Amino acid sequence: MIVIRKLSECTLDQAVQVWNAGFSGYLVDMTTNPDAFMTRQAYEQLSPQHSIVAFDGEQPVGFVLNGIRMAGARKISWNGGTGVIPAHRGRGVGRKLIEASLDIYRKEGVDTATIEAFASNVPAIALYESVGYVTRDTLLVLRKAGGAAGGGPAEGTGESRGALGDALLPAAGETGGLPDAAAVRAGGLANASGGLAATSRQADASQEGRGGHAALSAAEAGHADGSQSAAGRYTLRHGTARDAGLLPFYPALGAWQVHWASLTAGESLIMLQDGKPAGYALYKRVYEASGKLAGVTLYQCEASPDNREPETVLRTLLEAVLDGYGEVSFSASHIPSSRTDLLRLLEEKGFQTVHELVWMTRDMTEEGRA
Repeated sequence: MIVIRKLSECTLDQAVQVWNAGFSGYLVDMTTNPDAFMTRQAYEQLSPQHSIVAFDGEQPVGFVLNGIRMAGARKISWNGGTGVIPAHRGRGVGRKLIEASLDIYRKEGVDTATIEAFASNVPAIALYESVGYVTRDTLLVLRKAGGAAGGGPAEGTGESRGALGDALLPAAGETGGLPDAAAVRAGGLANASGGLAATSRQADASQEGRGGHAALSAAEAGHADGSQSAAGRYTLRHGTARDAGLLPFYPALGAWQVHWASLTAGESLIMLQDGKPAGYALYKRVYEASGKLAGVTLYQCEASPDNREPETVLRTLLEAVLDGYGEVSFSASHIPSSRTDLLRLLEEKGFQTVHELVWMTRDMTEEGRA
């Protein structure tokens, strides 16, 4: 008989055991250890109280890791990984776990439930649809062709398999989740004084993470003829991920892992025009154990809907975040396929899609509160 328990009621060894067994035969190596498992819980804001484990007798046979938080005025949940051990697959354990998770969302007053799955994982998508999830967009993981050999801090450096690397690895299992190994293996950006494009290298290094500024003329912002046009004069301000989240045009609902609240070590580059925000980029940097920068990952790049030259804004932000490096790897994570403007510019820079995921949501408000 299958019994559902909270993850908080399980031992750490049980949690790691069912995680590793649940990902057996998966598309990417998701093997973890106790330290990495705990670190991932913190970085992904996954809750042991809201996460669940399925037991057959005293044996853990499946799990769902859940996170719940506010996004603007709405309470959002995220399925951060679902797995069932091989011997119990095909027995309905995954459905029991998903339905039990929905019960938790109802009790916690969740407005919108979110989940991701590989676009090729047809059975998982069918299961989610059968319990009310609807596909809202396709999320693309891209890597820049011709980057550092091995894709950055992957095999051999210890970064992707260490505590931090595992903490940032998006999880998936028998029925869903998000295996973004490419992005994990290439996260980040160098500091404001040395890693940005030439124009933003003027930023005072002492202001790193605290709003360093660099003024850009129209030519530097993408106008080859140097004309001011509607763009006028831009300023780039380097800051934390939270700084971008405070902008009035920051999207409240989107993929959990690229939201500013999930980017604990993330950074932002905010573009100002006449002192008003014109756009922003969110990114993260990852270093090798030696301290050498290993790679750069872009998570978001948006222009204000009020800006009359959005392509100029996006192009300038991308150049500032991605250009001017040596042999490091570059990736872009969870970029919606609906963002054709951004994808076109990334493709111009040599980025290619390596993973496609569906982003699904379920409206929990129609059912009332249990």
